[in-house]
Amino acid sequence: MNPAILWLAMLLPLFCSLPSATAADYQVVKPESVGLSAGRLKNMDHLIDNYVEQKKIGGAVVLVARKGKIAYFKATGLADVGKPMQRDTIFRVVSMTKPVTSTAIMILYEEGKLLLSDPVAKYIPEFRNQKVLVANPPGSEFPYRLVPVKREVQIRDLLTHTSGLVYLFLNDVYPNPARNMVVQMYKEAGITDGFCRPDEEIGDMVKRLAGLPLYAQPGEVWDYGLNSDVLGYLVEVVSGMKFDRFVEERIFKPLKMTDSYFYLPQQKLPRLAAVWKSDWKGGLVRASDEKPIVTGDLCLNPGDARASSGKYLSGGASMLSTAYDYYRFTQMLLNGGELDGVRLLSRKTVELMTATNHIGKHDAVFLHGHGWKFGLGFAIQADRGHSVDSGDVGTYEWAGIYSTRFSVDPKEQKITIFMSQTNPFGLHFELWDKVLVLSASAIAD
Repeated sequence: MNPAILWLAMLLPLFCSLPSATAADYQVVKPESVGLSAGRLKNMDHLIDNYVEQKKIGGAVVLVARKGKIAYFKATGLADVGKPMQRDTIFRVVSMTKPVTSTAIMILYEEGKLLLSDPVAKYIPEFRNQKVLVANPPGSEFPYRLVPVKREVQIRDLLTHTSGLVYLFLNDVYPNPARNMVVQMYKEAGITDGFCRPDEEIGDMVKRLAGLPLYAQPGEVWDYGLNSDVLGYLVEVVSGMKFDRFVEERIFKPLKMTDSYFYLPQQKLPRLAAVWKSDWKGGLVRASDEKPIVTGDLCLNPGDARASSGKYLSGGASMLSTAYDYYRFTQMLLNGGELDGVRLLSRKTVELMTATNHIGKHDAVFLHGHGWKFGLGFAIQADRGHSVDSGDVGTYEWAGIYSTRFSVDPKEQKITIFMSQTNPFGLHFELWDKVLVLSASAIAD
């Protein structure tokens, strides 16, 4: 072999493991130039440092931007054993995949390829003639019966989580006998929440799911469920492209999200953060990449993120990204569908996605409690009269089960991104909420 070629081949892995040009060239402005207080943002340093020192989390990356500029961008603690957290560390963002999936649907909507009022069965025939499982009165011969749907599940129902589909792991959040029975049917049919990726195509799972009963009539209950997984497959059916390829070509590439994937390339695996198991009392242990974390009906598999190829593409859970990449996605939304001269969506479509209330009298209670509604892919703050206050009415956000969260406040033109990798999920609301308080209290004008 030519010595020059051999030398280049030896260096190539080193170059591939370096941050991308975009990630290495972050531009962070002085906070005061965008109406934020540098002194108050120092409180964010103290907050995250304190949680790391107390061994409640291994580490985190926090980004705060305002008026289209990044004003705070810090990495703290460890990404893995012996490996400091970096600003370009890659995270499992899990349910923060959902707004990206919703955006893919809205791109097709703007191209006239579907309507939000369309029955899902128009594209996925297995959704025809669905039934709803309802409980019979006490003393009946049979505890449940099946009744026809009053109307078919629509695409809008999937976007707003009002379809009657469920997640297996949320039975304690939504105690309901009919729901529990539907979950049992899911298990018997091999339905997965997508956090442990099965060895099958997403379409195979969606078709089985469509043949099972709903636990509520479409449009009548808000229940966080497998809706975005169905939407991901719907993108495949309507576009004729695999879901990950559609997202890469139509969202990641135009927005220069160079570190966002559904399956991480081999050369970027060294930048993947480990998952840490925390008891929130100082007991912090790195989770194994070899075996899943199973708690009741919840199955998480941190090792799935190390697979550089595969076929299961979950629209609700599969994405890997960085704080900076996800910032670019949210800045596009905040800009009304455009970033750096590239338009993905019209302003009117983003206004539709982020409208304060698509779910009527229902509350999006899983993450936030009362006072939060749901748009087309994320929670929307409807008022400020409750304990979890992310900022102004109209603020929209969502989170991921490995402890990631984003928040966009259109009134203040402010974005907050928090990335960590910590289990279990429920313990970290306290930290996330504090991050959002400090981000809001740093506003100086």
